[in-house]
Amino acid sequence: MNRQERLKFCKVCLHQKNDIDKGILCSITNQQPTFEVECTMFKADKLKKHDVDMADIRNAIHQEEADKGTRLVNYIIDRLAMIAIAFVLFFAYEIVQIANGVSTIKEPEISTLEDFIISAIIAFIYYTIMEVTTGRTIGKLITKTKVINADGNKPDLGTIVIRSLSRIVPFNALSFLFSDKGWHDRWSDTRVVKVK
Repeated sequence: MNRQERLKFCKVCLHQKNDIDKGILCSITNQQPTFEVECTMFKADKLKKHDVDMADIRNAIHQEEADKGTRLVNYIIDRLAMIAIAFVLFFAYEIVQIANGVSTIKEPEISTLEDFIISAIIAFIYYTIMEVTTGRTIGKLITKTKVINADGNKPDLGTIVIRSLSRIVPFNALSFLFSDKGWHDRWSDTRVVKVK
């Protein structure tokens, strides 16, 4: 039995303790495990066993990360969804203006900075709402992928906010050209995986 095989028992044992330098030790012997077939002092901790079993299940389900092609398709679909949202908002604004007798139904003149700010706000709201509630955007629903955190769980609100803010950093989309993970994945410690 090698160390990894022994640690499968030790990780769920009541007698385990962690040492910064040596890793998991037995609290009875104060040593790393050396048993060959079974440990005579092993006593399962039900909560630890449950946590380890759930982590193994999550890792088995979410082991295959989405490739760059799938991520590009997600990006394109989500961009189109945000353009549609912007169009609906503009249309609603025009209806309100017409009702107030103000509108001339022409495209508003906005600067590049204003365009960036409006796009950033729409993107932040879109990604945050979609990924907090379902872990998926419209693009991810279509490509059967979802965002998870480092341990395979659904990310919490704070993680998704960091992820959404990271997306509005200029050239974030290009960060995939030089790495397997984009900035918004790295900075939020998340990944996008295929849903089985």
